[in-house]
Amino acid sequence: MSSPRTASATTPADGRGGVGVSARRRSPSRLVLRTVRMVLLVGLAALMMTPLVYSLLASVTPLDQLLSRAGSLLPERWEWSNYVDAWTRGNFARYFLNSVIVTTALVVADTIASSMTAYVLARRRLRGQRLLEGLYMVTLFIGMTTAMLYPQYQIAQALGLDNLAGITLVELAGVMVVHILLMKGFLEGLGPELEEAARLDGCGFFGIYRRIVLPLMSPILATTIILGFQASWNNYQVPLTFSLSAPELRTLVVGVNALQYDAVQGLASYNTVLAGANLALIPIVVVFLLLQRQFVHGWTEGAVKG
Repeated sequence: MSSPRTASATTPADGRGGVGVSARRRSPSRLVLRTVRMVLLVGLAALMMTPLVYSLLASVTPLDQLLSRAGSLLPERWEWSNYVDAWTRGNFARYFLNSVIVTTALVVADTIASSMTAYVLARRRLRGQRLLEGLYMVTLFIGMTTAMLYPQYQIAQALGLDNLAGITLVELAGVMVVHILLMKGFLEGLGPELEEAARLDGCGFFGIYRRIVLPLMSPILATTIILGFQASWNNYQVPLTFSLSAPELRTLVVGVNALQYDAVQGLASYNTVLAGANLALIPIVVVFLLLQRQFVHGWTEGAVKG
């Protein structure tokens, strides 16, 4: 029988046999693998940031240097006045207000309507519910906003809604289906215990929705708010169709595109256009930074559990 000293000498300090030794032997390879993975992720992130960096630099680059084939990436002189020029010459104050009105109305209406619809579909079994959900799934592959844009515009015009309200309603029809399905999947992953306790205390269906369900839905609501804000703020086709005969209805994205037709000395002011595009990008970045903590969690819950 071996002595205690011999046993302690042959047994690793972690008490797991040879696992500790083999883990230490594998640590260099793990370090190399982790380093390679980190380098690849950083390289991919840098590659994805390249268009944004180019846009920021080109927006303050003189137009003659930007159009020159031998021009360098860094500006010869920094023309920050391009941002002021884009705001004033592009009538961005009016277009920015239009975008804020349309996007805010869409986010509020979508949050209320989609969450209520998803709650009913997740907690009640309605007659014809499977057919309704099947229609929802079909519309995801049709591309409602693109395929039905002209009929929607004709209906809106006949109803006297060829204005910002019409733009909001058409955009709302394009985002609600996805958000309803996401919210429904999220709700189906939540236990009904709190709702049943509130029901025993005499709380009604709408009271449960308002006091209990909405607070629990905060992660998926943050996700749909970001997606709805991005979809409405960046929407180009719908505002363009409504503003062809009424330029005062242009949103900021349509206004940015119109800048390229405002030529100076026969050349499109691409630096001014990029400056306007960067201005239009700021609100999306701000909204995402405010809600990013709950974005991934809400998206994962709604997609996987549904």
